Amino acid sequence: MCLFRTGDGSLSMRHPRHGEGYHPREGARTQAERLYLEASGVTAFARPRVVEVGFGLGLNFAVTLARVRERGGWLDYRAVEAEPAPWEVVAEVMGEILPELPGLLEPHWGRSVVVVGEGFRLELALGRAERWSLPAEWADAVYFDPFSPRVNPVVWTPWVFARMYRALKPGGVLVTYSVAGRVRRGLEQAGFEVERIPAWGRKRHWLRARKSDAPPHEVEEGYEGVEGRA
Repeated sequence: MCLFRTGDGSLSMRHPRHGEGYHPREGARTQAERLYLEASGVTAFARPRVVEVGFGLGLNFAVTLARVRERGGWLDYRAVEAEPAPWEVVAEVMGEILPELPGLLEPHWGRSVVVVGEGFRLELALGRAERWSLPAEWADAVYFDPFSPRVNPVVWTPWVFARMYRALKPGGVLVTYSVAGRVRRGLEQAGFEVERIPAWGRKRHWLRARKSDAPPHEVEEGYEGVEGRA
């Protein structure tokens, strides 16, 4: 399963087919906290609504829920995943953050599900992000965390970004680890205001894209490349 400890002590896994890790070797939990939780602005909301593209090992969800609980809040979380990871890996990764989570999710793993627990509602859809239906102007933040544009190009398209744009509230934010030119251009084409932000570890920058008050751009549907996660 290629499970390994990252530099901050948290667990991650290398995907056997894609040849990429789910998280950076420098620190899985640190990236979840600094990029997805903090740079997205989720910490400012008492009852945040989050969309995640690429649920992966569940680390971003677990870290976000832990922080929201500390503040006595409520987390509404919608995620999509095309290739569910082995349950034993997901259970170990999430269980190190919040030990009760594996017991809540195990009976449902491998299918789309809605789970409600202490301080949260999780709606996990199994399928492709480019075909995922989301309510308009629902989310405060989008965690865009599929495998890289190199191995999963079909997800990193203006068409998918436009879906995320519509799902965000005005002023909502999408954050992602990729700063590839095609990613920046695709986000801008979908209507986002895009900026590079300081990263951590070996990466110099991450991307943060903000939804303006303008209506979404019209983007033609189109899929490129090969099938991949999320």
